[in-house]
Amino acid sequence: MEFFIQSIDPDAWNPIVKGTCIPIKEVNGGFVPIEWDEMKDDDKRKVQDDQKAKNILTFDLSSD
Repeated sequence: MEFFIQSIDPDAWNPIVKGTCIPIKEVNGGFVPIEWDEMKDDDKRKVQDDQKAKNILTFDLSSD
């Protein structure tokens, strides 16, 4: 499966191995997800890679 996913997008394998990326910030002593327009470019790329991995696992591997 690793080779299949990396052949589609090499960066999509990272979230599968390391887990989902949810950028967070501290607000009033608690933690909340950062909104898309507040994210740094690196965080946006990680979230996009995570979504690509989910898409590959859901649709490409489930096709007949």
